[in-house]
Amino acid sequence: MHELDESAHEGVVSAFVLGWHVAELFHSKVPGSAPRRSAGLDKLAGIGELDPLARARLLLAQVQADLRRIWRLIDGDRHPDPGPVRVLLEADARAPGQVRETMAGFHNELLAALTAADFRLGKAYGLGRALAETALLPDARDPQTFDRQLSSHRLANLLEWLADLKSVFPRHAAEGVRGSLRRWADWSQDPVLRPAPGRSVDWSSAADRESVTRALHRQGQLWRAVLSGEKDGVDLLSGDDYVDAADRLLGHLRQLTFRFLRRFWLATAALVALVAAIVATVIFVQSAARVVVVVLTAGGAIGLTWRSAASGLGRVLGHVQRPLWEGELDTAVADAITGLPRERRPAGRTGA
Repeated sequence: MHELDESAHEGVVSAFVLGWHVAELFHSKVPGSAPRRSAGLDKLAGIGELDPLARARLLLAQVQADLRRIWRLIDGDRHPDPGPVRVLLEADARAPGQVRETMAGFHNELLAALTAADFRLGKAYGLGRALAETALLPDARDPQTFDRQLSSHRLANLLEWLADLKSVFPRHAAEGVRGSLRRWADWSQDPVLRPAPGRSVDWSSAADRESVTRALHRQGQLWRAVLSGEKDGVDLLSGDDYVDAADRLLGHLRQLTFRFLRRFWLATAALVALVAAIVATVIFVQSAARVVVVVLTAGGAIGLTWRSAASGLGRVLGHVQRPLWEGELDTAVADAITGLPRERRPAGRTGA
């Protein structure tokens, strides 16, 4: 198996993007014949305005660029050839399902070649394919498709792959997407339209179905953008997000401190009793110098024990503070990139 060195990050991200583009091309609705050209145009078309065939050709060009990028990092044979797919997309006519059948064969070759080159490449490619289908395949006209794509068994694989590749994806990207997937899984069990408290989705309503479809497609774009490094998840955080994350961190540190005090309850109780004894002695037994000396001597012994325990607490807090803060940022990124469906307001209607 070929080992990737400093190029591990670039290879995994490129393989993920390749898997995403292959899934998009496989599920494209490629027409059986080339569309007739318009007689006149009043403006240049954007990517979102391309016809399905032009869009499929663009996806194939992206796949070819992804292949060149990845295979520069692999010391192996030439990459699987997308030529048969290109021939079909350039032809004047195609049989129904022919492009999809050819893409399936191309996908199988890619999956085998990437996995053989490096298991991380194969896993990243599979993750890109599966995550793209999570956003592409659910059909609001058939609510059960959400249950299938967001089922616990299927999501378990995605969550495991994201955890395995966490170190080679951009910081907070894998954990952020893991958290976002869990939020969508929870939503699928009780689909509602925001804003809070929200109302249940009316699957018979075309407006509600469009809201759900748009939200999931946009969510897929954010998942891809964060994992590919197109967007830095931390850049999506606001000042309030940082404040909330810091508040949760302080809560964790308080819990850890209280647990520490309970574990060393004997030394803590003795120290509290000693302080009370010293105060009482100074106030009520001012002339008993010998008593004060005895109490202070005992206090020194207990204080030594407490300083040792407190030093241990300080070391523990020093070790866990950074990982806890990173974990809170993961949670904040997951919240920031998750866009659940919102209710569409009629034109002219304003919010309160």
